Amino acid sequence: MKKDLTITTGVAAALLLSGCGGQRDEWTAQRDTAVCTDRAGNRVPDDRCDRRSATGHGGGFLWYYLGRNRAIPAYGERATGGSWSRPAGSTFYRAPASTAMTRAAAVSRGGFGSSAHRFGSIHA
Repeated sequence: MKKDLTITTGVAAALLLSGCGGQRDEWTAQRDTAVCTDRAGNRVPDDRCDRRSATGHGGGFLWYYLGRNRAIPAYGERATGGSWSRPAGSTFYRAPASTAMTRAAAVSRGGFGSSAHRFGSIHA
């Protein structure tokens, strides 16, 4: 008897978020890491901190320094567990390219909600 295992999108997303996706280590700083943030502390693309105004400031964006084994936030998420002040004599590296993404919210695809009353009818 052959058995099929079906994994829905929701189950796959839950597995990835729980760390069963095999790439969880990429979201934890393996070494001292700097990420670019806006003034509210939310992560933005690093190139925004690379842009300098005529005064030498990053135009409202700041490097946020995370120590080893700290969580690396996705774009739009708040950076925590570090500091905007770079410790003297330390070397910080940019976050791995694989963390340069926005965490997506769940997408609703319909179902038996308000449209269930149309089952079996034809609408023009």
